[in-house]
Amino acid sequence: MKGFYLLFSFLVLMSCDILSPKNTINKPAYSSNINNERREFATLISNDQINKKKINAEVVNYLLNDADPKEKNTAAVIENTSRCDMILRLVGVSNNKIYNLPISRNSKNQFIIEKGNYTLKSNIFEAKYYSQKNITEPLILKLSNN
Repeated sequence: MKGFYLLFSFLVLMSCDILSPKNTINKPAYSSNINNERREFATLISNDQINKKKINAEVVNYLLNDADPKEKNTAAVIENTSRCDMILRLVGVSNNKIYNLPISRNSKNQFIIEKGNYTLKSNIFEAKYYSQKNITEPLILKLSNN
């Protein structure tokens, strides 16, 4: 049993695409979803690089200064320690804001977001992340598939 667990852990850590869901009947649809997410990630990460130096400077200011309750925005720093690229999706509960934030594998990315109540969700390999947060000051989040 231990050997099986070690082998399974090794396979999970090796690649984002080694294992597929066990009850997947329609594999082309599953592959299509993966490919769609990869294309979306590529587009998002490309767009993310526009004005990145300015955004990084703003994030540092939010992190180093005291949170101003009157300020409508704040910083979000997301660390992805998995071997898979990911998109963290923030959906505003009361402010109707939607953010699709790309984070490359084994790296961090930072963003400026509007303060408010959000549902956060993402897929890291086959693990699903789901949380609800009231973001009123800088958000620092670390996600992995371990």
